Amino acid sequence: MKISTKGLNLIKSFEGCSLTAYLDAVKVPTIGWGVTSVDKAVTGTDIKLGMKISQAKADKWLQQCLDQIYAPKVMKYDHVYHWNQNQFDAMVSFCYNIGSIDQLTADGTRSIGTIADKILAYNKAGGRVLKGLQRRRQAEHDLFVEPMAKQSYPGKYPVMPARGYFKFGDGYISLRSYTTQVKRVQSVVNWVMGFSLAVDGEYGQKTDKAVTQLQKRFGLNPNGCFGEKCLKVCKGYKK
Repeated sequence: MKISTKGLNLIKSFEGCSLTAYLDAVKVPTIGWGVTSVDKAVTGTDIKLGMKISQAKADKWLQQCLDQIYAPKVMKYDHVYHWNQNQFDAMVSFCYNIGSIDQLTADGTRSIGTIADKILAYNKAGGRVLKGLQRRRQAEHDLFVEPMAKQSYPGKYPVMPARGYFKFGDGYISLRSYTTQVKRVQSVVNWVMGFSLAVDGEYGQKTDKAVTQLQKRFGLNPNGCFGEKCLKVCKGYKK
């Protein structure tokens, strides 16, 4: 996953951009969009007071830092949380500011709900609560819990040609996104199998497992993909 324009704009709105190096709130030399010597793997240099860069370099360094350093630190927990885009963007912003999400996630042992609650606690620098950090943590929290935009739906169950994606019109919609299509699948699987899946529109591990069990029950290929054959057996199912 890569940070979206929404996530990038959130980071920029709180970091601000200085083309001349300055000392941040905890006296660390900083330049561009919040780049420090911690990011030397990207910049190739230590940041020192008086250093100057161009706007193009500031923009490039930010994108490279996010893609090469901070997004991977978030993605290492994707197998646990299956981030949607809003959650991913919020975590990358948090990680860029704090340096890691290891503590926030308790090394991947906390729930999504607990993570959302804990984000707000990281509002201090040098032992002091900073209003700027309070606002940033609130913005990250709000983005983290914001549902993905619902998709319009033509009224039929979806066809899913491969694990992880729904076919929809001429494109594909990630099952990690919140979609009406996924809610329809969850509802019909609950009805046929007698399950109690949360009908939340997010295709996670539990939904994947439930679809696989449905496929095994009806002698279909157990690949976790709710496609035409699944739809056919469900439409013909009578309790």
